[in-house]
Amino acid sequence: MPLKHKSKLPPDPGTRLSKNLNENFRIARHVFLVAAPVGMLVGAAIAAYDFVVNVLLWERFTHALPPMTLALMPVVGMALTGLILTLFRVPTSSMADEVVLAYHKPEKGIAYDTALPKLAASIATMGFGASAGMEGASKWLGGTLSSYVQRALNSQPGLRPFHGRVETTLIAGAAAGISAIFRAPLTGAIMGIESPYKHDMAHESLIHGLVAAATSYATYACFRPITPYFPIHFTYRMELRDLLLCIPLGLLGGLASHLFLGLLSRVKEGWAQWNGPRVLKVMTGGVIVSGIALAMNYLIGAPVTLHSGLPVANNLLNGKYMLGACLIIFVAKLLATAFTFGTGGVGGLFVPSATIGAALGAAFDAVFMPNQPGLFTLIGIAAFTGASYNSLLFAAVFVAEATGSPALVVPSLIASSTAFLVAAGISNSPSQKHRREG
Repeated sequence: MPLKHKSKLPPDPGTRLSKNLNENFRIARHVFLVAAPVGMLVGAAIAAYDFVVNVLLWERFTHALPPMTLALMPVVGMALTGLILTLFRVPTSSMADEVVLAYHKPEKGIAYDTALPKLAASIATMGFGASAGMEGASKWLGGTLSSYVQRALNSQPGLRPFHGRVETTLIAGAAAGISAIFRAPLTGAIMGIESPYKHDMAHESLIHGLVAAATSYATYACFRPITPYFPIHFTYRMELRDLLLCIPLGLLGGLASHLFLGLLSRVKEGWAQWNGPRVLKVMTGGVIVSGIALAMNYLIGAPVTLHSGLPVANNLLNGKYMLGACLIIFVAKLLATAFTFGTGGVGGLFVPSATIGAALGAAFDAVFMPNQPGLFTLIGIAAFTGASYNSLLFAAVFVAEATGSPALVVPSLIASSTAFLVAAGISNSPSQKHRREG
């Protein structure tokens, strides 16, 4: 007589609900006991970091020095950077990419023993005007603080309610750092979870990143101004012609990112083959960056390639430059950024990349004259940064948050999606993985 197989009973709804509630309670406990306070810590740290780099150093230099002297400051800054990296044996000048690597290889983690010297090196690079921005450093500082805190909590058996995965808290801290420096909490959260992968997300960190980004932004706002990155003087209205032109602009943004990242890779390879002292190699990069700034002072009337380029991007947005000047700024800023980072500078690539994209978009503005002047300047930012960072989302969301115009998400997404496809997986982060395993 054949044996009868016992049929599986469907899971008890009450049991399933209980398990889900327990899991959600565990997540909520970690979010509000760890991620939220970490966001506040990171927001305060970024406010202090921003004040030192941009107020104590760069603003003071800008107001006190004539343009010709100001253009020479990267030589000093890069020499100091090389000296710090050499004296303290900092293994790599990478910042944002170190966070991505630490996420994928938590057993290796971030090099805490050289964290302070690297922070000082980034202050020297950016505070003295080399072509670098605050995003990479802020992301790294947030990731470093958050992962250190989580490891310390995990090492204490009596603090079990605070225990959690270091990778999750690392991404939450990185999101908090980006949120603060961009004054854009949603951008920070999305950029944090998008950065480890080219075609995937660190989705387990989403709610942690959202909360940490919110508390970081609120804390930063207590100490520093939260004015928009790109204040605009128009209300965007969608026009079919402008939306269609976002496609060729996205195409050019993707091709330009290949040019930029290819040059950056070549400079890194060339400098790696040079057997000279590290200080000399980095300082030589500063000499080149200063030379480009001096050339711009002669051609444009100002050393527009210095520092992150945010004032220049806003001048481009407001139509201060003709077509020829836009193209010159595009090429010069691309060269200055490639030599800053290719020769050992320490900082972030995003705002310099945004300035490069703004110059490309401003050239489109000059040729095609959209209904709202400056529109393509903003779309160029989304296209170039979206391609360089392999991002579909955060570049478009950044443009919307940085201008206070949500409708700009639509043309920005068209351009960034086109640029993303043209980028074909080439990114400025060597440690990015294609997608999560399985």
